[in-house]
Amino acid sequence: MSKSLFYQFNSALDMCFVLHFDKHSDKHNPHSESDHIIKSLSAKSNLKDFAHDFAAFIKNEYGVKQVKQITPDMCQSYIERKATENCSLKTIKTYQSNLLKLSKCANKTFNIRTDYSVSVDESKIEKTDTIKQYSFTRAEMEKILAAPRSCDSLTALKFAYQTGVRVNTLERLEVRHIDFKNCEITIYKDKGNRTRVLPMSEETASLLRQQIKGKNPQDRVFAVRKGSVNRYLRRRCEKLNICTPNGEIKSGVHSIRKLWAEETAERYEKDGKNGTKMVMSELGHSEDRKDLEDTYLHSKK
Repeated sequence: MSKSLFYQFNSALDMCFVLHFDKHSDKHNPHSESDHIIKSLSAKSNLKDFAHDFAAFIKNEYGVKQVKQITPDMCQSYIERKATENCSLKTIKTYQSNLLKLSKCANKTFNIRTDYSVSVDESKIEKTDTIKQYSFTRAEMEKILAAPRSCDSLTALKFAYQTGVRVNTLERLEVRHIDFKNCEITIYKDKGNRTRVLPMSEETASLLRQQIKGKNPQDRVFAVRKGSVNRYLRRRCEKLNICTPNGEIKSGVHSIRKLWAEETAERYEKDGKNGTKMVMSELGHSEDRKDLEDTYLHSKK
């Protein structure tokens, strides 16, 4: 196990994936030992996305290089970090389940004994299950961005509204990823370890030129963390009383991402282009995912 943490997890997930697994027969087999088996392509894809984020956290926070060195305390720290990032209880429990699955896959593949079990304190997690169904309106977004004092979090939010990027990108984008000559931004190793290139408008180019003055190619564009950006956004929403119809505070960079998708798809359609296909591609998703199309293009307001 000399490869990177993500490589190790990736290998374990590939080894434990069984195409066309007979779930029905397995369900009725009292002696089944299939806890480690990944039974669908979508489940494998989701686990790989999760493993990439988890491996990066463990490496950055603890410097651990092998899956067998990861402890329950490290996993608990990961869950607690996610709880501060405006994740819903449903999402946190999904992460809890994913950690157990990763542990089982690693144990089976590498013949080791790991324990990635964590506890979830529901009282400390904001009830955001319904909030995440909402996107901001344009009027709400304009109010949020009209803050009287400028800061990196505010500039990062402006960039998010202009490009539709994930909150992780706001934290990780480097100066060298910006190509002013070709008007492109490289989103390097985004969710699922995938890299893609986005078109850059003149408005965005102007914002970035101002933001990176005096910085080196490998410097981060925004001196922010994803948790701090979301906290700043929530404080703005609280101050402006930006709520759902149920009176809950709207929040989260993901809601900006949804608004960007709606407005950008509309602009593409007006130009005679396939707005849905182009927007899903720029979001970093396959255009044939109907569930994601509904999530991004038909959000509640």
